[in-house]
Amino acid sequence: MPDLALMSKAIDFIEDNLLEAIIVADMADAVSYSLYHFCRTFNQTTHHTPYDYLMRRRLSESAHALLQTDRKIIDIGLDYQFNSPETFSRAFKRMFGMQPTQLRKQATIDPRWRMPRLTEAHIRHISQGPYLKPALV
Repeated sequence: MPDLALMSKAIDFIEDNLLEAIIVADMADAVSYSLYHFCRTFNQTTHHTPYDYLMRRRLSESAHALLQTDRKIIDIGLDYQFNSPETFSRAFKRMFGMQPTQLRKQATIDPRWRMPRLTEAHIRHISQGPYLKPALV
């Protein structure tokens, strides 16, 4: 059973550094785990790889910024550590199915597409075990 408090601490580290250039090794160091053990434990606990969680959270927050501010799209992408407008647009389209400019014109996004911040209660819930076991008929 993974230490949920440490995984919660790792998520707090990620959330506090969404605008910073961090890598998975920095996340592992924040909770004093080896890189391999951290990746395995984080994935087992959250059902996301650490990098996937980081990218989904950055994209979700950038979508929120696109809807709530009038800042340039390129500036928002650069704030969330995307190196170029093309990289930001590709990742954004892969997650939301539309370009950042389309989202701004649409002025709304389905909340189911956004990745919310994981809480300790959520981590505890998903780590309780398998759900909906298939039944052979």
